[in-house]
Amino acid sequence: MKIVYCSWFPFKGYKAITLLRWIVVRNDQRARFTSADYNHECIHYEQEKELWFIGFYLLYIIDFVLAMLYFWNWRKAYRNVTFEREAYDRQHDMQYIQHRKRFAWSKYDWE
Repeated sequence: MKIVYCSWFPFKGYKAITLLRWIVVRNDQRARFTSADYNHECIHYEQEKELWFIGFYLLYIIDFVLAMLYFWNWRKAYRNVTFEREAYDRQHDMQYIQHRKRFAWSKYDWE
């Protein structure tokens, strides 16, 4: 995956975002972007491929909106998106992608 740096995207408060085959890292987070962060974004890439990219983004938005309606808290809603739960849960396992089962994100529920 190619890493690109940007001064305005992702928005402040976020370190990086995966868009298709690119990981966009905020310039002000460049020094703090770790191998765990890279692995987190690679997990998102696997999720995107499973859902043909557009399906990932649609489900992500739906899941986030439903979580916002439930929690009424941006951070809590973000952390409870099923795709984020898998990525955060497995970001420190550098071998995870090699043994990850397809649609592994679907087993994660809101907390």
